[in-house]
Amino acid sequence: MIESPSEPATPSIVSPTTENWFRRLSRFIRRACSRLIWCLVAIGLILRFTIRDQYHPWAIVYYVTPIPSLPIWLVLSNLLWGRNRHPISPRSSNFLRRLNLIAILVFGVWAFYSEIVEKAKTPRSADVRIVYWNTANASWGVNRLAAQLVKWDAPVIGLIEANSYYPSTLKEWQIQLPEYTVVPAHFGGLIAVKGTVKKQISHNLLPSSHCEQFDLVIGDSEFTLLLVDISAQLSLSRKQPLQELATLAEKLNDRPLMIIGDFNTPDDSVHLRPLHNHCRNIFRENGTGYAATWPMPVPVLALDQVWVNPHVNASKCEHLWSIYSDHRPTITNISLRRE
Repeated sequence: MIESPSEPATPSIVSPTTENWFRRLSRFIRRACSRLIWCLVAIGLILRFTIRDQYHPWAIVYYVTPIPSLPIWLVLSNLLWGRNRHPISPRSSNFLRRLNLIAILVFGVWAFYSEIVEKAKTPRSADVRIVYWNTANASWGVNRLAAQLVKWDAPVIGLIEANSYYPSTLKEWQIQLPEYTVVPAHFGGLIAVKGTVKKQISHNLLPSSHCEQFDLVIGDSEFTLLLVDISAQLSLSRKQPLQELATLAEKLNDRPLMIIGDFNTPDDSVHLRPLHNHCRNIFRENGTGYAATWPMPVPVLALDQVWVNPHVNASKCEHLWSIYSDHRPTITNISLRRE
């Protein structure tokens, strides 16, 4: 019997990839951007646990990687990475995707516990309610903004970017807030009060930052209000203007003092330490809700802040939601400490 020769084994054939050059280039660019985002997040974390925003230009990286933004950055990184359709190194690619998903979960929990505050007390009937809002150059119209402000029924309103240096806009604010005394600030902000403005002083916080001082009498309460607008230029360090603001707060420490405004600096900045020596961040002490105020509709930075000195008690500070600006409005209830 003649045995038939065994048939040779058929060699496995690897089909060539069907991707064209454009898809390969697109995948390379997307994954390079994904890796760059991971590098940005890693540097931001290192800065957060070391020097923070102490030195420029490293401060810029710190400002673009606040805690609430970390899950967002990594979701974007995951989307850019995409699914692994290439036959080479699928295990390493899947490992990176799983690591990314775990980091998103960890950073999400971290953001929740660090940025959600529930420390408010029940406001008393004698408290003075103060509203602060960066109205984004009144781009939605003074009438809409004023209608919202009237609903909040606060004796004191402080606004940044209200375009009050235009006589026509200032007149419109006065018309829309007839129950208030409207007083403009030299940098375009204003205050509206149901009371008396005893004194007004302009301060320039160099470089390119501003502060307006108002000595107010509201009912039987008399206190000083500082309306602040720190420069938003990323090329400028926040150190000098915030140091000058702290020096001013120290000079005014002999009276009840409240500071409201757009600090354009996260409230965990090292440059706010001098101000901490004389004042307290009210939202962190007696706030309720989510801390970040900019940019709407997905805020990740606590730029809009309220500070008071030891002569002022605050029962509640809350950041509200509105479509009329890229900043969230803030409502604070305060009372003065009686000696």
